[in-house]
Amino acid sequence: MLTDYLANLRLIGRDARLLIAAQTIMAFGYVGMYSVLFNLYLLRLGYDPAAVGEINAIGRMGFALVGIPAGLLGVRFGPRPLLIAGEIIIVIGLGCAPMGEFLPELFQRTWLSVFYFLGFAGAALYFVNSTPYLMSVSGRQERSHVFSVIGTLMPLFAVAGSLVGGLLPGLTADVLGVTDAHPAAYRYPLILAGVLFLLTLPLVMATRYGASRDSDEPVVNPLANLREAPWGPIASMSLVMFLSSVGIGVTIAFFNVYLDDGLNVATAVIGTVSAATQLIASPASLLLPIVAARLGYVRGFSWTRMIMALGLIPMALIPNLYAATAAMLIMASAAAISQQAFTLFSQSVVSDHWRSLMSGVTNTVMGAGWAMTALAGGHVITRWGYPTLFLIASGGTMITVLAFVTVARHLQEDSE
Repeated sequence: MLTDYLANLRLIGRDARLLIAAQTIMAFGYVGMYSVLFNLYLLRLGYDPAAVGEINAIGRMGFALVGIPAGLLGVRFGPRPLLIAGEIIIVIGLGCAPMGEFLPELFQRTWLSVFYFLGFAGAALYFVNSTPYLMSVSGRQERSHVFSVIGTLMPLFAVAGSLVGGLLPGLTADVLGVTDAHPAAYRYPLILAGVLFLLTLPLVMATRYGASRDSDEPVVNPLANLREAPWGPIASMSLVMFLSSVGIGVTIAFFNVYLDDGLNVATAVIGTVSAATQLIASPASLLLPIVAARLGYVRGFSWTRMIMALGLIPMALIPNLYAATAAMLIMASAAAISQQAFTLFSQSVVSDHWRSLMSGVTNTVMGAGWAMTALAGGHVITRWGYPTLFLIASGGTMITVLAFVTVARHLQEDSE
C-alpha cells in the first residue's frame, strides 16, 4: 500500500505542483497571518463582536456573490485566467483593507468592509476555479493524492503563518513604541500578509491551460446552455454546503474573537493555538486516500462531520483555553478530511464541462452561509453569549450529516 501511495504521488504533474505551491503561500498569508490578526485588529479599533460579525459578513458576501459568475466564466474561458485575476484582486483587497484606519470614523468601517469584500471576491475567483483546474491536470489515479497533498501542505504553511501572525504584533509594537493593544501593531502585519500574495502570481502564470483546453468536446457557452446544466446534483450539493458552512463558519469568524474577547488570551498565545490547530490538520489530510478507499467519500464525510459536531460541545460548555484548544484540534483534523471528501464527491457527480459551475455554485452557497453565520453570530454572542453560538453550530453540523447522506443516496441511485 505504501509503495502504491508513493508511486501515485510521483504522478502529480508540473501544473498541479505549481498550483499547490501557490496555495501554500496563500495558506501562510491568509489562513495563517490574516485570519489570526484581522478580527483582533477590528477589536483594537473599538468594534464589538456584533460589528466584527457584520464586517466579516460583508467580506464573505464577496465570496458568495462572485462564486457563480466565477464558475460560469471558468466554464466559458477555462479556469486559468480566473486564477490570475483572482490573485490580483486578493492583493488589492487584503492589502488595502487595513489602510481604513487612517480615515475619519465616518468612512473607516465602509473602507474596511469594501476592501475585505474585494479580498473575498478575489478568493472566490481563485478557489472556484482551482478545483476544476486541478481536476483537469491530474489523472484519476493520482487525483485524490493531489488534494491530499494540498490538504497537508496548506495547514503546515498556515501553522507558520499563524505563529508569525501571533508574534508580529508584539514585535511591531516594540518597534513603534506602542503596546500590542494599539491598532498599529496589527496594521502593518496585515499589510504584509496581503502583499505576500504577490509571490503567487509568477507561479500561477507559469501554469498551462490543462487537458480540458485541448479536449475534443465542444466548448460550452454557459450563458446559452444553462438549461442543460445538471441542476439537480448542483442544487443538492449546494444545500449540503450551506448547512455545512454553519459549523465551520462559526469557528472561522469567531474563534480568535472568543479567545481574545471571551477568554482574554494574549495575541501570541492565540497565534500558537491557531498554529496548533493547523498543524494537527496536516497529518489528518494524509488520511484522505485511505479514508476514501475504506469508507468512500460519503461515509468519510459523514463520520468526520459528526466528529466536528461533537468537538463544538466542550467549547460551548467549558469556558477555558484548554477546552477551546482541544475542541479546535478535534474540529481541524476532522474538517481537513471532510472538506476534501465533499469536494471530490461533488465534482464526481457532474461531467467535466460542468465542474466549474458546480464549484462556483457550491462556493457561492458556502460564502453565503459564512456571511449569514458571521452576521447572526455576532448578534447571538452579544445577546446570549459564546456558548449558545457554539451549541447552535454543533446542532447545525449534525443536520448537515443527515442531509448529505440523503442527497448522496439519491445521486448514487440516479447514476446507476
